[in-house]
Amino acid sequence: MAVMLGLLVALFYGSGDFFGGLAAKRSPESAVVIGSFFVSALCLIVVTAGWAVVGDLPVPAGRDVAIGVAAGLVGPVALGLLYRGLSTGRMSVVAPITAVVAAVVPFTWGMVQGERPSIAALVGVGVALLAVGLISGAPSHPEDLAPAAGTPTNPPSGLVPTALASGLGFGIIFVLFGSTSDHAGLWPLVTARPLSVAVAVGVLAVWSRRRGGGLRSAVFPAAGTWGTVAAAGVLDLTANALYIAGTQRGLLSIVAVLSSLYPATTVLLARLVLSERLHRIQVSGLVMAIAGVVAMASG
Repeated sequence: MAVMLGLLVALFYGSGDFFGGLAAKRSPESAVVIGSFFVSALCLIVVTAGWAVVGDLPVPAGRDVAIGVAAGLVGPVALGLLYRGLSTGRMSVVAPITAVVAAVVPFTWGMVQGERPSIAALVGVGVALLAVGLISGAPSHPEDLAPAAGTPTNPPSGLVPTALASGLGFGIIFVLFGSTSDHAGLWPLVTARPLSVAVAVGVLAVWSRRRGGGLRSAVFPAAGTWGTVAAAGVLDLTANALYIAGTQRGLLSIVAVLSSLYPATTVLLARLVLSERLHRIQVSGLVMAIAGVVAMASG
């Protein structure tokens, strides 16, 4: 069950990142983050209210609320950096770089905490990490470098550091959500999302006042991007909820690595929708990712 949940997390994370990166090509990444978090916060309020009416809503533990607060502070930064990278560079390169770091951090944390996956699972983890690295390999042939519509031909020099910093943030979130109690439910997310929106808007308000810029454009997505922003928010929220459920049913070190296979979804969507070319090395990485998943599942 944990393996299946981890794979679903990768599917939803990758899809959400694609839609968020697509929206960030037309709106500031800050507006995409705030807009997607606002949509997901509304969804959480509706779900929580419905749960309270029809069922027994669990009482939130102090530890789970604290985890939600920490995730609410880290999440907007990590996601904003990712959207900046996805909107200014090739999605098929940026997403896997973040995933490598996002997988290593919780895997290392789980091992330090005493988790001992089987040999087969460890081999699968190694293969999956190598696969993520291969997927991020930039094509070397001139014909493979033809940019898709809306993709800059000269990505900024700080693209890799941006992706690495984003991956570190996601790795921290993986550790935080993997540390929730067995009865946490959605409370970490209910705490995190409204806090993320409030903090992000507050920071942008101070920043815009000092810089003399407009706050509206930094907070509200462009009119034509609300559909993709909403899709990013709902998909990301679903992925986080599934991740929490997965870590409660399996090892953090395994579920986190499975979740970090999300670039495969982002890369495939970029290929289908944006016509980004897949290099043969990236195709090999996708095949290795499948092999790694099989090894982890068998272990």
